[in-house]
Amino acid sequence: MQAFAAPYPALRLLFPVCLGILAGVFMTLPFLWWTALFFASALGLGAYLVLASRRSAAGHPVPLFAVAAYLLLVFSGFAAYSDHSYRHVPNDSVLRWLDREVLLYGKVVSRPRMYAKGSGWLMDVREVFAAGEAREASGKVKIFLRLPEGEQRAPEPGDIVRIKGKLSQIPAALNPGDFDPREFYRMQGVRAELFCAGPWQMIVYGADKADPFESYVVRPVRRYLDTSLDALLPAGQEREFFKGLLLGGRDRMDPEVYRTFRTTGTAHVLAISGLHVGLIVVGLLVLLQRFRLSVPGRWTVFFLIAFVLLVYASVTGSAAPVKRASLMTVALLGGTVSGRRSFPLNSLAAADLLLLLIDPLDLFSAGFLMTNAAVASIILLYPGLSAPADRWTGIPGAVFRPLWRAFCVGLAAITGVAPLIALFFGTFSLAAFVANLPVVFLVSLMLYAMLPALLLNLVWPSLALLPATSAWFFSRAALDVTAFFGSFGWASVEVHPGVGDLAVYYLAVILTLFFIRRKRLAAGVVTVLCALNLFVWKPLLAAPVSPPDVLPVSVSGTTAMLVTSGGSTLLLDIGKKPYDIETVRRQMRRNGMGPLEAAVQFSAPDSLVAAVEAPKRMLSTDRFMKSPSFVLARAGRDILELWTGDGKSFLFALRIDALARVEGDRADRVFVRAKRFGIGEYRKLSGWLEKAAPEECIVLCSRRMKEMDAALLFHLAGVREEVRIVR
Repeated sequence: MQAFAAPYPALRLLFPVCLGILAGVFMTLPFLWWTALFFASALGLGAYLVLASRRSAAGHPVPLFAVAAYLLLVFSGFAAYSDHSYRHVPNDSVLRWLDREVLLYGKVVSRPRMYAKGSGWLMDVREVFAAGEAREASGKVKIFLRLPEGEQRAPEPGDIVRIKGKLSQIPAALNPGDFDPREFYRMQGVRAELFCAGPWQMIVYGADKADPFESYVVRPVRRYLDTSLDALLPAGQEREFFKGLLLGGRDRMDPEVYRTFRTTGTAHVLAISGLHVGLIVVGLLVLLQRFRLSVPGRWTVFFLIAFVLLVYASVTGSAAPVKRASLMTVALLGGTVSGRRSFPLNSLAAADLLLLLIDPLDLFSAGFLMTNAAVASIILLYPGLSAPADRWTGIPGAVFRPLWRAFCVGLAAITGVAPLIALFFGTFSLAAFVANLPVVFLVSLMLYAMLPALLLNLVWPSLALLPATSAWFFSRAALDVTAFFGSFGWASVEVHPGVGDLAVYYLAVILTLFFIRRKRLAAGVVTVLCALNLFVWKPLLAAPVSPPDVLPVSVSGTTAMLVTSGGSTLLLDIGKKPYDIETVRRQMRRNGMGPLEAAVQFSAPDSLVAAVEAPKRMLSTDRFMKSPSFVLARAGRDILELWTGDGKSFLFALRIDALARVEGDRADRVFVRAKRFGIGEYRKLSGWLEKAAPEECIVLCSRRMKEMDAALLFHLAGVREEVRIVR
């Protein structure tokens, strides 16, 4: 087993674990097959160990069969585990009560978040009351509680609540390539959501008495920190900034402030992770230094730090980054206390193994991937980047060495995490290279200043105001510096890499580091040049994407239409929210469409259509528009006719009734929206199709259409070949 020995046994084990989780989720093998493979490999490995124990194996290498059986055991075990977590639905799941008014009883398992119209949290269901009958149930549910304007009310994590509302399935992605809420929450074990009309339909019973740790430790600490911040800091962005940093209350921050942190690439300071855990550990080590002189004292300090980190992780909602940082810290401290040498990369892998053992689907979370990429990059890249500073001497060296090392930490982290940020969020922050140094420095100062303030507030509140004032000053400076860098137009650029691009990037980084460590600089340079060539030539060699003539795009409350002709694109409608334009542009980019030539109002407000960046706009008061690629005419508020430069004609109708008013030549393709489809609509649409005889009629079916109406619409599509349904 020497191949799996120190110094990186956890890292070696992490590879088959990750491969097993990927196989369990993406391969559609039955669960029993994975289980059978696990027991078969366990039997083979057990047989080898029994035979090896009967004879001396000293000096003999482990046979390939035993190594393969061990790897297969780990791989198949995690494949079965992840397959069960991802696909298995218990018999008493809350999914049995979908689309019904129910009364749920259970425990709040996440920190509630405040929104403009209410609050939301995750609930672990224990009982469902429906149709006059109460039954035991299981599963996590996403709760949204509507609140009156200006009211902020939500239960605490760990509260037992009873709440009434309609249980429904979490909606899937509106368009291909969009964020998929259903899949996102499925990875967290959440498969349903409940909408509660108001706080009068909820009863909060308080803390779960069956969980004394939550009731008597976590909750008092959380309340103390919250009330202390309210008492020590004046109301404003600075206080909410602190609550976001210390308690995870990021949703309370001004959205514009959070957007600025995202733009400057400094949003990682808002995530409760290594920075906060490091602050706690350093503070405790300084306070308890005298107790670490003996072996019993070192173990006592170790267990005390582990307990404090457990409490802090629970106070902040048990977010993955803080759990990972805590586990890694405990692994490093444990190695030091036991007298064994600890390797940071191996400690990071050990923390990942524990997290994946608790929840294998955590592998697919953005936080898991980005935290690992940032920490691993710091471990691997920082020593080489900061090495030149070791040779700096004199006063200039003493002054610039800490600054250079701090810059190297930020540069190493950005090198590792920037591609993942671009993959998940579509942006790359150029300002991050210069903004991280002052922002991280100021955030560290404010946290170090607030720690004594929180401790002094226990015994001497008036004296605690002194360090709290310093912390407020540093937080104000951090916000101002972030706003300064975020004001530059070049602070952030749009980048949309694919998974293949990320694979090439990380492989190039790993190979370059390998060759540099082996002092083969030429091979490292060749690796970098090959990777750059792949990125440069890929867009040129890729086959061009042929955009569709008409592309329906689901936006908030309606469907926008994109029509292409002559390399230009026409946007018909924009939805009901300002962010809908980003959805439209994402679909344009995904389908290879040309630039927008015009935006046309149909059912959306004129204000949103006017905000679209396009050379031409057709608002509700306009009746006609002509361009080199399109000609449009408005035949009433709910009818639009369109002719393209390549001779195609289209007709758009907001409702089926509007088609009866269409006169003149028939259109090649007809698009009509339908919110309901009863027998009356069936007859009207069928009769109009007989008279107009279009080549194709696309019915844009509302997602809220009743099942009976949808069945009647699909019946029409079955008897008339020109009808196609988009839902």
